[in-house]
Amino acid sequence: MLSSIGFGIGVITGVMITAFSATLTYADGNLYLCSRELIEAVGNPLVAFTIQAIVSGIYGIIAVGGSVVYSIEEWSIVKCTSLHYVTVMVGYYIMAFLMRWFTFRDIGVIFTMFIMMTIAYFIIWMINYLSYKAQLKEINRELNELKTHELKGVSET
Repeated sequence: MLSSIGFGIGVITGVMITAFSATLTYADGNLYLCSRELIEAVGNPLVAFTIQAIVSGIYGIIAVGGSVVYSIEEWSIVKCTSLHYVTVMVGYYIMAFLMRWFTFRDIGVIFTMFIMMTIAYFIIWMINYLSYKAQLKEINRELNELKTHELKGVSET
């Protein structure tokens, strides 16, 4: 289920980010849905876009579907987060190089994207963590209410 959702999120996010960044980078009045370099490598804009959509979807599967590591109860939150973070980052760079978003010579871009991806990862992780923490707090509150209600019922009999 997570992988299916991840594929869709990956496709949408990949297209949006590429359209935004490529259109701004080339700044020639055209809307680009994938990099010129990928189009040149493939030879056809539609094929390039299709490849990018599929690769972005696969990355979404890795990023969202990979969050299943958090359900391994024997692992600490640090171990789960570390493994997921490394997987997400390695997957991103593989995808970015395949899609010709940047090359190995673009050290500044590579470093900037590392910082941006790390910040985005941290923000998403923190939102999820706080959400789960609030859910656990609510579950514990309800359990305490049930426990109190049961104790009252026992003392009345």
